[in-house]
Amino acid sequence: MAVSPMSNTRVTGSGPRDAEPMKSGEKTGQQAQPAEFAVARDELKARANQSLVKAMFEAGGQGDDKAMRIFYGEVLDKLNAELGTEQAVRQEKVVAQKEDFWSPENTADRIVNSALGHFETFKTQNPDMAEQEQLEQFLTKITEAIDKGYGEAVKVLDGLKVFDGGIRDNAEATQALIGERLAAFREEKQGKQE
Repeated sequence: MAVSPMSNTRVTGSGPRDAEPMKSGEKTGQQAQPAEFAVARDELKARANQSLVKAMFEAGGQGDDKAMRIFYGEVLDKLNAELGTEQAVRQEKVVAQKEDFWSPENTADRIVNSALGHFETFKTQNPDMAEQEQLEQFLTKITEAIDKGYGEAVKVLDGLKVFDGGIRDNAEATQALIGERLAAFREEKQGKQE
């Protein structure tokens, strides 16, 4: 019957009497791995992860949807953090939606509607401001939050090496549409003030 050596001992001969205590920091043969093996293992793991990410995001429309979910989630998180969570829109509320749910137009609409839904609350919280100042400060605040969320979404997608092609086009189109809708809101509110 073979008996393994006790932990923290080293067998130097053929029998148990030849076991010596191990010195601190010394590794057994099972623990010692050449640096090349560790590097190769890490490289294989990175390649496998990259393949997984590519499989997730290069599936045409499905991959674009996943990327837009990340984009939408990052922007929404920043908006909710900036404006408060009382009326926050959560991703889990976004289930079983229509097929083009993640299109730039629909994503921009959801982001803008969520942000602008806080305008009346902002006005109530800032009654000493003139109407024009309320509008400008509110739009500045939500624009900064949206831009921060966009930047973080791009960083995540870029880190996954999927922020290119259709995904980049959809994200940029969404950002442009958000800008257009916020500008239209500003014009509408300024028209009512005159």
